[in-house]
Amino acid sequence: MGIDWVLNDASLTTLVHSVAPGIHIDLRFDADQASGSAGCNSYGAGFQAIGGSISFGPVRSTQKACADQVMAAEAAYLRALEGSTTYKATASTLQLSGGAADLSFTAAAAPSPTR
Repeated sequence: MGIDWVLNDASLTTLVHSVAPGIHIDLRFDADQASGSAGCNSYGAGFQAIGGSISFGPVRSTQKACADQVMAAEAAYLRALEGSTTYKATASTLQLSGGAADLSFTAAAAPSPTR
């Protein structure tokens, strides 16, 4: 199981001029695949990370339609993700850069175990 990374609000404001309230964009790595929610649609792509370099294959996504603001943020995020070339990660943060915009993520809180 990998970490669920949630895109920080500050990164959203670098992607679009007006951020839709409540938009949630996240990223998860599993083996050689990256996936998540781009705000409206689910997406996935192959990726390769070596040292501090990262590359993503073509991004595929579902084709739902949402509000214009959400779709604009989604398109900008996917462009930035696909163009990312470097990464820095700690236990709680992930930074992707080199694409159309730098992307900063925070590790999502792990769900509480049920008893």
